[in-house]
Amino acid sequence: MRKNDQAFIIVSFGLCVIFSPLMAGDVWNDVVMAREDTSVTMSCFKSPPTSSIMVTWKMMSVREDRWSYLLSANCIDGQTDGRRSRVFGGRTFEISADASLNFIAAVATQGRYSCVVEQDDKKLQEKIVLLALVKLSVTPTPPVTVDRTLRLAAQVSPASVAAGGTWVSPSGELLYTEISHGMGRLLSKLPRVTSKDSGVYTCRIRVHGNSSTSDSEHRVNVTVNVRAVFSFTDVTHGESRSMAVLSRSVVTITCPSVLGDYVLLYWEYPDSKRMELIFQYDRWRRSYTNQTKLHLQFTGSASLATAGNFSFSLSPSLKDGGVYLCEVFLDDKAFSQANKLSVLHGYTSSSRGSLDLSCMYSERSQVKSVRWSYVQDPKRTLQTTAVMGKITTSVALPVTSKTAGQYACTLYLENGKSVQYMHTVTKTAPTVSPGPALPPADDISVHSYVSTFSFLLLLIPVIAAAVGVLLWKRGYCVTRRSVEQSLSYHSGEVENIYENPDDLRQTPPQGAVYMDLKPTGEMDVYKELERYNQCCG
Repeated sequence: MRKNDQAFIIVSFGLCVIFSPLMAGDVWNDVVMAREDTSVTMSCFKSPPTSSIMVTWKMMSVREDRWSYLLSANCIDGQTDGRRSRVFGGRTFEISADASLNFIAAVATQGRYSCVVEQDDKKLQEKIVLLALVKLSVTPTPPVTVDRTLRLAAQVSPASVAAGGTWVSPSGELLYTEISHGMGRLLSKLPRVTSKDSGVYTCRIRVHGNSSTSDSEHRVNVTVNVRAVFSFTDVTHGESRSMAVLSRSVVTITCPSVLGDYVLLYWEYPDSKRMELIFQYDRWRRSYTNQTKLHLQFTGSASLATAGNFSFSLSPSLKDGGVYLCEVFLDDKAFSQANKLSVLHGYTSSSRGSLDLSCMYSERSQVKSVRWSYVQDPKRTLQTTAVMGKITTSVALPVTSKTAGQYACTLYLENGKSVQYMHTVTKTAPTVSPGPALPPADDISVHSYVSTFSFLLLLIPVIAAAVGVLLWKRGYCVTRRSVEQSLSYHSGEVENIYENPDDLRQTPPQGAVYMDLKPTGEMDVYKELERYNQCCG
């Protein structure tokens, strides 16, 4: 391609378009695109002439700027007077019976061909045909090992001939195809090949200009060796990065600075050796999977990832600390980058008599120290309690002017980097005990009614207690009368009730209470009886 060629490329899924201005003098009526070492046939006219004419074929190679004579033949009613051939530039050219030119495509035969039709030494027409070469390559050479990256490439020369193109899968799916700027190279890749990728692939190229065929198709066959699995041996390890951030702040997970075909992101749990695949993206197949991290996404615009420039943005919680291993793959090479992340999370809680300020942190393996400080007086020593992954300081309640202010929890990494959590403690406002509130003027009657009702409620227990005492006394007297009647029934005489008290003990009347009166003097019995009579009267 000449030095004054320029091209503009638009790349989209399944289709590549090149807009390229034609070179001065690059004028043709038809384009024939062929693979190297394949047979080429160039026709001179669409319909055979009915009169006697002279057909002459000439050639101008890409390295020349003048026409070179090849062959000529008389043609009557569309048929030549015999097949003719000639060796030119080490290549054999032949005119067929219908005046078409036949030869084998090669780099040396690339260029423009002119077919001039003359009658009686007068030129009737001239047709210029451009021969463009396309070279297809499949890498690695089939059969392809499982998990390798299959590369399908088509090189068009001259580049200005290809107006667009795409690779098509055996199932007819348009593959994502890129065309290199100004090179006329169509490239598509299939990373991590499986047995499902076997079959015939077609390179469909749209020809620029006035061509008898708008598209030129070329096919290659791909087979996969399912008995072998590829293992990456060419691995480049980048320098590990150590980072510390506050929880829910944004941090960048960097990947190797190479334009790759696909990326795998692994996460090693904080303070653990357990590792799992959390993200994968194949820019050629346009497939991705985000397994666990909802706050993980590509950094920047989607076009960066589409071009193979990978990095991630993460808004981590405390449990999202750990080691993030980013692996980028380009053809048969692998590149890795480790990101060790510590997450600091601060919070407050109240207990009896104190306000507790706490900091928790993850990925302790790279943490050098964590401490609380009083910002207004950094030299002040704060009393702290620490357990694995947590440190707490307490502020006595109520908060005074000496304890109010900003408190900082600072985490220091082994590499000297740090991150800080800040919390502001405000002074406690004095509390005043409210006095009894007077009811509004409009509610005086209601308040009086409520007070009276409350007073009556207080009297109910007093009245209940008095009634209980009276009932108790009444019940006592009734019981005594029952005893007297029962004793009279058993002895027959009231005067003799105390002469044989054992009879009463043996057969007490139902519902009666036995009272054993034991006088100590002569008149005591009558005094007791008189007292009970007064009680019941």
